[in-house]
Amino acid sequence: MTNTIPQLTPKPDHVPAHLVVDFDYVRPENLKELGVYRAVKRQLHSGPDIIWTPRHGGHWMVTRAEDVRFVQENYAIFSHEEFMIPRQLMVRKPIPLAVDPPIHARYRAVINPAFTPKAVARMREDARALTIELAEKMLPNGQCEFLAEFGRVMPVTMFLRMVDLPLDRREEFVEWGIAIISSYDLQSRIEANQRINDYLQTVLDEREGGEGDDLLTRVANWRRNPRFESDEETLSMASLLFVGGLDTVAASLSYITHYLATHPEKQQRLRDEPEIIGRVSEEFIRRFGLSNTGRILTQDFEYKGVLFKKDEMIMVPNNLSGIDERVWDDPLEVDFDREVKPGDHNTFGNGPHKCVGAPLARAEIQVFLEEFVGRMPMFRLDPDRTHVEHCGSVPGFDELYLRWD
Repeated sequence: MTNTIPQLTPKPDHVPAHLVVDFDYVRPENLKELGVYRAVKRQLHSGPDIIWTPRHGGHWMVTRAEDVRFVQENYAIFSHEEFMIPRQLMVRKPIPLAVDPPIHARYRAVINPAFTPKAVARMREDARALTIELAEKMLPNGQCEFLAEFGRVMPVTMFLRMVDLPLDRREEFVEWGIAIISSYDLQSRIEANQRINDYLQTVLDEREGGEGDDLLTRVANWRRNPRFESDEETLSMASLLFVGGLDTVAASLSYITHYLATHPEKQQRLRDEPEIIGRVSEEFIRRFGLSNTGRILTQDFEYKGVLFKKDEMIMVPNNLSGIDERVWDDPLEVDFDREVKPGDHNTFGNGPHKCVGAPLARAEIQVFLEEFVGRMPMFRLDPDRTHVEHCGSVPGFDELYLRWD
């Protein structure tokens, strides 16, 4: 295996020249100047709705919300069994994410009970208590690095409690997760994957047969299900939960916080009108969609005059889907009066692979707006610091420095 991906892949014969766009989803043009969303929108919403790029092994990409939803819902054609681009980066087949129906349902059934409305309501109040604790601890300091002191702490702590893993290893676990999600060096991914697997295998062995109500014990006890086939199933499920719980909500909070820090009038409105937080949180989720995942074609398929070939990869950009002006008026604006329902956007996906943790993510974002923003004085970006933003599978800020009086 190699971690060297050819810089440019030759265009296949069936790809029309006018659909070829040299787009790099890890390093889009003008990223530093414009930020992820404006940079990607500028490069892709001025051309064809469906493009082929020679980057990262060569892959298709849909750029409009309508087509993102179509690909997400039609798993029989656009399979989730391969979702990393380039394909070499998928060092393990995570279950149930990389499994399609009907098999997909039996694995989701193991995980779904952890995210019922009753379970999420309980976790919401735990998140509230933790948010208040963290905010009050930060308040006297007058400044913070948001991700290190809150953005990664709150959602990751909630996840570690849900799976009953040691909180004192939180930073180490986050480093492992970032290496899997954000590294585009194959060897780094392999090494991080091995560390995670070795750790989780020990945890699963210890918890099998246990009566704990945590999510990893539930996964470990899948081994006793008559439909259980191999240890690979449980290890893969545990690994997916581990990685998925460590980064995405933190990335969402980084964008929301950056926006509020640069729009003081919006920040104050949340304090003055807390009753709008439910609506506003959904608008933030629409505006700052995150995960950019791939699909693999199961067959030759023509869609809107474009011929996709079997085994080709296609990217589904959630960060572009929510800022489509064909669906949303002034889509780059965060409009606190916009009525957005959960089914109106594609941020958490559609179809059987819709994000199982979406209810908890919504709850954590709402609690953040209620308790963190509600308790903190007016905060702003630290003008003496650089705030570096990255793109890729899960965009976000690497660091976000705030000040307040």
